[in-house]
Amino acid sequence: MIRHFILKTFYKDADQETQDMFLRLNYWKHIVILLCLMIWVVIFLLPVIPILIIDLCEEVEFTLRTLLSIATFLLVTLLGVVLILNFFYESLFVCTILIAEKVYFWVCTIKGKALSRKDFKTIKNKDPELYEFVSSSKCCGYCYSICFSILKTLKKGYIEFIAMKKFSTEKDDEDDDGRNFTMHVLYVNNEWAFDTYSQRQYPIEELHQIYKAIIYKSFNYDEIENKTYDDFRSENVQQLAEWCDINDCSQFW
Repeated sequence: MIRHFILKTFYKDADQETQDMFLRLNYWKHIVILLCLMIWVVIFLLPVIPILIIDLCEEVEFTLRTLLSIATFLLVTLLGVVLILNFFYESLFVCTILIAEKVYFWVCTIKGKALSRKDFKTIKNKDPELYEFVSSSKCCGYCYSICFSILKTLKKGYIEFIAMKKFSTEKDDEDDDGRNFTMHVLYVNNEWAFDTYSQRQYPIEELHQIYKAIIYKSFNYDEIENKTYDDFRSENVQQLAEWCDINDCSQFW
C-alpha cells in the first residue's frame, strides 16, 4: 500500500523501469519524510483528544456552559491550525525536511561498510563543509566532487565512474539529450559503495545492478593525492567525454 502510494504520488509519470529504480533507491527516504509529516498531524490533533475522551463518557451530562466552552475551544483550535498552516506552511515544510534529513542520516546513511561512523567523524573533523553535504540532500547532484573529496579526506578506498541507466520522473524532460545513460560517481570501500543520489550505502554489486551500470574507470588515493579537484577534472574531462560519446552516455562535470 505504501509502495503504491509513493509510486502514484512521486513517480506517477515515470515508466515502470524508472519506478522500480527509484523505489529501490528512495523508498526509505520517502518513508522517513512521511513519518515526520505525521508528527505535525499528531501535534495538531492533540488538543482534540481530551474532547474525544469526554465524548466517550456517555454517562456524563454537560451543562450548556460546558458545551459552549468545548465548542469555543474546538473553534479556536481549528482557527489556530488554519492560521499556522496558512502563514507558516513553508517554514513547517522546511523544518520537516530538515528533521527528516537528520533522521534519515542516522537511520540509513551511516549504515554500511563503505563509510563507518568513525569515517563520518573523520570527515566532520577534517572537512566540516564536506560533512554538511554528505549528511544531507546537498550531496545529490555533486557526485563527482563529493566522492573525490571523500577519497581525498579518508585516504582509502577508491572512486568509481559508472555509466548508469538514465531515469526521469517526467515524461517530457527538456534536459534530456537523448542518450540512454548518464555518468555517475561512487565512493567505494570494502566492496561497498556510498551513493550520493540516494545518500545510502550498498554492496557495490547491488548498486551496479540497480543502476544497470557500465563501469568506466576507477581512481584510488595514490592517483589523486597531489591533485586538486580542478586538476583531476582537467586531466580526465576529454577522455571521459570521448568514452561517453562511444557509450551513449551523458556527462556533466
